[in-house]
Amino acid sequence: MSETSRLHRIIWGNPETRAKRGRNRVLIALFVPVFMLTLYGLAFGTVVLNGTSSLPDNAYFMLRWPKIVLEGSYIAFKSPDAVDERFREFDFIKRVAGVPGDEVITTGNRVCVNQRCRTLQASLVARGVEPTSSMVLERDQFMAFADSEDSLDSRYAVIGPIRFETIEAVGFPIPFPHWKEIRAWFH
Repeated sequence: MSETSRLHRIIWGNPETRAKRGRNRVLIALFVPVFMLTLYGLAFGTVVLNGTSSLPDNAYFMLRWPKIVLEGSYIAFKSPDAVDERFREFDFIKRVAGVPGDEVITTGNRVCVNQRCRTLQASLVARGVEPTSSMVLERDQFMAFADSEDSLDSRYAVIGPIRFETIEAVGFPIPFPHWKEIRAWFH
C-alpha cells in the first residue's frame, strides 16, 4: 500500500466507516428538524380534542404563535357570552370562510361568503337568534363556519365576524381516535 493510500485511509477511513458516517449524517439530518419542530410545538402549540359533530376531525393541532390566519384554516376563539354557561369554558374551533375584504351576503335565512353558504337553523331563529348582517370584512375580521350545518358560528350575530385579537390559536386537523373510542379502551 502506498503512503498516499495509507494517509487517505487514515483521514477518510475505510469504505465501511465512510458508509456508516454517511448513514449517521442522514439520520441526524432527519432527526434535527423533527426534534426542533417538536420543541416548537411544545412551546407554542396544543392538541385540542373535538367533542362535537360540528367539525369533521377528532383532533386539531393549534399554534398560539405565529397566528397566520388563511381561508380554510381552523381558528380557536373564546365562546361568546350567549353560549350556555356550562360550555363557556371551552373554546370554539371553526374553519375560516372569509378573510378581510371578503363580502358577507345575508339574504333571508342564508349567510354566504365566497360561495360558501350556510342556512340558519330554524330552532335558533325561532328563539330570536339573528343572522350576521351583510358587510365587507374589515382588515382584522374573519368569518368562520363550522363544517356542520347545525353549529353556532359566524353566520349568527351572537358570534359574527371574529376579530384577529380574539383568535387564540390557528391550526390544522391531525389523525386521532374519537374520544368515545379512547374511553372504551379504559373500560
